[in-house]
Amino acid sequence: MTNEHSLNKDALVAARKRVMLPHNLAPATVTYSTYGHLLIMGSEDMIRLAAEQLSGMASITLLATDSVENQNEEHLEKALNAAQEITVYHSKLQTIKGFLGQFQVTTEQNGQSENFAKITQNRVHFDLILNLGQKNHFVTELAPTGYFNVAPGSDKLASIIEELPSYIGEFEKPRYFQINTDICAHSSRGQIGCTRCLDVCPADAISSEKDLININPHLCHGAGGCVTACPTGAINYALPQPAHMHSYLQKLLSAYKEFGGSEPVILFHDHEEGLEIVERLSDTLPSNFIPVQLEELAAAGQETWLTCLASGAQQVLLLKTESLPEVVNALLEKEVSITQKILEGLQYKEEQLKLIDELEIANFSAPSNIKQITTIDLIDTHNKRDTLFTALDHLIAQNNLENTDHLALPAGSPFGQIAVNNTSCTLCMSCVAVCPTQSLTDGGEKPALNFKEQNCVQCGLCEGACPEKAITLVPRLSLSEQRNTSVEIYSEEPFECISCSKPFAPKSTVEKMIEKLSAHPYFQGPAINRLKMCEDCRVNDIFTDLTANPEKQLEL
Repeated sequence: MTNEHSLNKDALVAARKRVMLPHNLAPATVTYSTYGHLLIMGSEDMIRLAAEQLSGMASITLLATDSVENQNEEHLEKALNAAQEITVYHSKLQTIKGFLGQFQVTTEQNGQSENFAKITQNRVHFDLILNLGQKNHFVTELAPTGYFNVAPGSDKLASIIEELPSYIGEFEKPRYFQINTDICAHSSRGQIGCTRCLDVCPADAISSEKDLININPHLCHGAGGCVTACPTGAINYALPQPAHMHSYLQKLLSAYKEFGGSEPVILFHDHEEGLEIVERLSDTLPSNFIPVQLEELAAAGQETWLTCLASGAQQVLLLKTESLPEVVNALLEKEVSITQKILEGLQYKEEQLKLIDELEIANFSAPSNIKQITTIDLIDTHNKRDTLFTALDHLIAQNNLENTDHLALPAGSPFGQIAVNNTSCTLCMSCVAVCPTQSLTDGGEKPALNFKEQNCVQCGLCEGACPEKAITLVPRLSLSEQRNTSVEIYSEEPFECISCSKPFAPKSTVEKMIEKLSAHPYFQGPAINRLKMCEDCRVNDIFTDLTANPEKQLEL
């Protein structure tokens, strides 16, 4: 055991010397500019006392939003004597928006909404906000940079007051994400589909504007949930690029084994609290643990976890911490649960992927009888979906799954097919028009609907766009290679033009049009036959009729 422990430790040291963690040499940045114009909100006694302790700010504005709770005479006298040179405003607060250097605050003045910074400082905005009131005016888990919410009497107040002057100047932070709207499944032609990224951002930095996903880089904290939730790869984490991270992981695992290491376990952790835990427990971690630092834990998702397993990792562990936002933790639990169902369906152990905390690491026990996986060749792809399915196909090929055609998955999974009600579908192709991944295509000259399951992310755009409500989403994972082939899922015989015999539309579409328009005055008598004609013959028939009966032009 001691020999194996030593071999694993030495192998990891040697592997890390050979394979360097990828870093962006010059990552894109976001800039904040601030001059130190501070707004303090809360009860009058607390904001006066806080202002008294501050120095070095360009300006301090006090807004009393809460009633005084501490009625101690000595306290009140001290508060009334504090910051007497600063006016205390008692306007009703309405809204706060923005971020460091750009906070826009509106208050009610004489029944009207007014820019509070304009009224008090003749400025468009405040640079910093210190909120000492009972109510947190940002309901997001991660507040904007430059907004400090401190409960009255908190031990943190003194350190924040000391820290505030350091927020004067120009600051940069990484631009954590890249977004490609061309492959986004959020909307198409007025229909709303996927909202996964909108649902998981703890900073409310993501919005839908004119049916396009927009990420405000100044509000973004880089929590990474949007990247893991995005089924198409439209949102990429930029620190580092996913392809670079996957290459690093595969080379690291390969080198670890080459240098004599065995049964590698990848331990993903974030760069702050997670790193601190790993460093603190470094002497007691199992020798086969390979800690891998991420900017944030959710920056790596299914495609990364499965790539690790396909590349020879015995387990993949995700170290969650106290600072992990609840919405991100819920997302990771959901994604891990879906992936565990897939692993179990592929005859692996669900414990091979696990969300774990510090206590569980300290009492870690490796699962028994884990199946050894033949290592895959280097996955060289920049496409999230391709990376994911390359790893999945490798894992599928390791086991005898001939009797399993597909795995049923829970609703919300980013894999699946669609069920088409053949009695309702008219092959109008509304679904094809909105499909963002080309999972649905038409049959060209033939009235047919084709479907490629591997491309489907279950966004729901086709379901919402179908005028006949003939489509239902079916979450599942097909294990067949046919998943990546476009197959015909519904077709009809074409209706032939009654004038020239040209096939021009599905029979059901023509029949539906005749049924719905038979009472329309434009299609009375022989005119109803125009619905049975192709576009050319229909036009010819109209003009022939108008030539013979010019007065009909008045009816058009």
